[in-house]
Amino acid sequence: METLGLLSEFEQQFGTVTAEITSKTCLLTSKEGADKRTLIEDVEKLKEEAKELLERMDLEVRDMQPQKREKYTSRIKCYHVELQRLEAEYNRSKSRITDENIRAELMEGGLAGLSAGEEQRQSLLDNTVTLERTSARLTHGQKVALETEEIGAQILNDLNSQRQTITRARERLRETDTDLDQSSRILNTMLRRVLQNRFILLV
Repeated sequence: METLGLLSEFEQQFGTVTAEITSKTCLLTSKEGADKRTLIEDVEKLKEEAKELLERMDLEVRDMQPQKREKYTSRIKCYHVELQRLEAEYNRSKSRITDENIRAELMEGGLAGLSAGEEQRQSLLDNTVTLERTSARLTHGQKVALETEEIGAQILNDLNSQRQTITRARERLRETDTDLDQSSRILNTMLRRVLQNRFILLV
């Protein structure tokens, strides 16, 4: 029961801390200067406090019986996911603030950005770079296609040469078979004549 009591207390504290993180994150975009820096520092501290509470809850759950451990492990995983979501929202808000500050500094320093003509020129330059990259990729693709075509033609030539070699070998085999047949017939004729001569001599 003591473990469950501590865990319940940690859950309540976690709920309070995450609510404060949400509230202060929403206020970030409406604050300026020192107030904004204070809010950021507060949120960073609250994030660390929330992480510490999750670590304590993890430790408490490890000491539980297996049946209860599974139930509370799932709950703590949900708390981890919730904290990650809050951190993502906070980081997005802080990022927007940083971008706005940079733009404000540029405006104040006389570097408010490019004029309409400069923007168009920059856009054309970007488009030119993109076209050059695309053209290079197309050229490379054509080169690969030509190399593949040449390799295919070479393979076809090799196959044709091998087919001719096989055809010639078959013709030689046929000629050899014909010669063997003729030799066999001649030998048979000679053998018959020898046998006839022997028969005549015996008679």
